[in-house]
Amino acid sequence: MTLFLMFGILFVLLVLRMPVAFAIGVSSIATLFLTTDVTLAQVMPRIVNTLNSFTFLAIPFFMLAGSIMEHGGISTRLVRFANSLLGHIKGGLGHATIFTSTTFAGISGSASADTSAVGSVMIPSMVSRGYPRGYAAALTACAGAIGPIIPPSIIMIIYGSLTGLSISKLFLAGALPGLVMAAGLLVINYIGAVRHHLPYEKRASLKEVWQSFLSAFWALLAPVIILGGILFGIFTATEASVVAVVYSLIVSIFIYKELKIKDLYKVLIQSTHTSVMVLFIAATASIFGWILANEQIPLQISTWLSDFTGNPYLLMLLIVIMLLVIGCVIETIAATIIFIPVLSVIAETAGYDPFHFATVVAICLIVGGVTPPVGVLLFITNGIAEANFKDTLRYLWPFFTLIVIVILFVAYAPNVSTFLPSLLH
Repeated sequence: MTLFLMFGILFVLLVLRMPVAFAIGVSSIATLFLTTDVTLAQVMPRIVNTLNSFTFLAIPFFMLAGSIMEHGGISTRLVRFANSLLGHIKGGLGHATIFTSTTFAGISGSASADTSAVGSVMIPSMVSRGYPRGYAAALTACAGAIGPIIPPSIIMIIYGSLTGLSISKLFLAGALPGLVMAAGLLVINYIGAVRHHLPYEKRASLKEVWQSFLSAFWALLAPVIILGGILFGIFTATEASVVAVVYSLIVSIFIYKELKIKDLYKVLIQSTHTSVMVLFIAATASIFGWILANEQIPLQISTWLSDFTGNPYLLMLLIVIMLLVIGCVIETIAATIIFIPVLSVIAETAGYDPFHFATVVAICLIVGGVTPPVGVLLFITNGIAEANFKDTLRYLWPFFTLIVIVILFVAYAPNVSTFLPSLLH
C-alpha cells in the first residue's frame, strides 16, 4: 500500500504539471508522514548525506566546463571542422551535427548541455538550408542523447556513487557503445537525407579541412585529455572534472580569446542553475529510493523476476523494456537514483557484469530524453527549431528505432562495454 500511495501521489502531481523534482519530493515526504512516524528532522539528514559526496563534486564541474566551452567558441569550431569533413555527403549538416555532438559529449557529460550548445548552432543552419524543422529537431535531440553515454557522464557518476563501482571504469564502459550509436545515427541520417532529398555542401578542399582542423585542434584535444587521463590513471573522474574546467578556461580565454573575463559571471550563473537542478532532483529522489529500500522493493522485484524466468537473456530483455517505459515518464536523473538500488540487486542475482549492466541501464534511461511525455531533449530542440511537435515525432521514429537496436546490441554483446574497463587497473 505504501508503494501504491507514493506512486499514486507522484502520478497525480506530474499530471498537474508540477516540476519533477518537487513532485518526487512531495510524494515521498507525504508518504512518510502518512504511513510512518518519520519527522522532517529525520528526512533532512538523509538529503544532506546524499549530496555530501566527493563524487558528486564532478557534476557541477563538468557542467561548468561545458558552459565555458559553449561560450568560448568551442562548439562553433567543432561545427566548422565537422562540416568541412562531412558536409559534402548527402545530408552533410546532419552528419556534422552528429559528429559535433559526439565530440562535445566528451566534454560536458550532460545531454541537455550538449543538445543546447550544438543545437543553437546547427538547427538554424539546417533549417536555412532546407531541412524540415521537425527533422532537424529530431536528429539533434537523438545526437544529444550521446552526451551522457560517452565519458564523462553525469549518469555514470550518480550510478557509481550509489553502487560503489569505479566511476572511471563506468566512464570507459560507455565509450564504445556511444561511438556505435553515433555511427548508427550517421547511417540513419544518410538514409533520411536520400529519402527527403536533403541538400549537401560543396566539398571542402584539403587546405580548408586542414585550416578548420587547426582551428578546432584545442577543442578536439579536450576529450582526449579527459579520457586519456582516466584511462592511464593520471586522475580520478572527479579530478578530471576540475581538469576540464581549467583546460576550457585556458583555451577559451587565452587561445581562442572569445570568452572575456566579464562573461564569466554569466557562465557561472548558467552552470550553477543547471547543476542545482540536477542535484535537487538527486536529493529528492534519494528519499524516494529510501522508501523503496525500506519496503524491500528491490528484493521483491528481484525475487519476482527470478521466479518468472531463469533465462538471463529473457531477463535482460524484460529489464530493457521496463527501463524504456520508465524513461518515458520519469526524468533520467530521478529514474537513475530511484531504480538503481532495485536494478543492482537484480544484476547481482543474475550474474551480469556490473559495468556492462550499468551501460545498458544508462542508455535505456537516456532514451527517455527523446520520447514524450518527458522528452527534455526533444523539447529543447523543438523550441530552437520552432517546429510542429507532431512533425518532429514523425521524423523521430527512424532515429529512435536505431537507438533501440543499439541498446539490444550492447545488451547482448557485453564485450562492447567491458573491453575498455578491462584495460584499467
